Amino acid sequence: MKHDDRLLSKLVGLEEFLRVAETLSFVRAAETLGQAPSAISKSVRRLEERLGIRLLHRTTRNVSLTDEGAELYGHAKKWLAELDDMQAKVGRELGELKGIVRIDMPTSLGRSQFMTHLAVFMERHPKLTVELRMHDQYVNLIAEGVDMAIRVGHLRDSEMIARPLGQIRLGTYLSPRYIERTGMPGRIEDLKDHRLLAFVSGNGRTRAMTYRAARREITIDPRQAVATFTNGEAMIDAAVAGIGIAQTPAIYARQALSDGSLIQIFDGQDAGSLPIQIVYPSQRQMPRRVRAMIDYLVGTMKEASD
Repeated sequence: MKHDDRLLSKLVGLEEFLRVAETLSFVRAAETLGQAPSAISKSVRRLEERLGIRLLHRTTRNVSLTDEGAELYGHAKKWLAELDDMQAKVGRELGELKGIVRIDMPTSLGRSQFMTHLAVFMERHPKLTVELRMHDQYVNLIAEGVDMAIRVGHLRDSEMIARPLGQIRLGTYLSPRYIERTGMPGRIEDLKDHRLLAFVSGNGRTRAMTYRAARREITIDPRQAVATFTNGEAMIDAAVAGIGIAQTPAIYARQALSDGSLIQIFDGQDAGSLPIQIVYPSQRQMPRRVRAMIDYLVGTMKEASD
């Protein structure tokens, strides 16, 4: 057996162990790696046998690290990142990026803005695989094995690194059906007497409706909402159905505006905009494919939104 083969054989099971150590769950580690929990367990068990040490405490309900496991975990992240980087450098003569990049993002933003940029990037790097997780809730990137996430709105304090992608303009929308049933608000202050829809952001906060009029800011209490949503597309659907009035990023309402199923009101008075950011774990050794995609998205999406 060659020296390189012996080295690689010793690393077998290390990535599986790393994911279990991060998630403290064989099931969740299996989900992030696309394998069966039994396969993950077997890989980690064989790694323990080769090393001659116990890495995990296992019970029917819980998984925890042994002291030796915690020490190996600290080294393993660095080793695998360096190995990933080395493999990327080997293929650099063809300029190729290989492997999987896992990305988490809001559904509506992903469908309205992200896909075009992703298509260009993947055309340039045909051997790259991308795993997209699209929903409107925040996830623990490390625990879920996600490389990066795109976030809309102001972030809580975090150990994640955040890079701005631009701003997303807000608008206020209602449907012709709503106007027939309830009428049109004449002033911003009249909104308090109307049926309102509110969005619950990924950090768990219900977003208030805010406006600027006559050099003052008006905030409509989100507790007045008749319905709240954790999904931007569902909120647009509710506005189209006439359930209530929604203040939401303008790009989400673009199609409904074009076909007449939504009407914009108080145009130009919606207060400000929401920031778009790309966030990722703080890592000195980041796979080249991940860094390349982050740099590309920061360049292209920021340029498009500015």
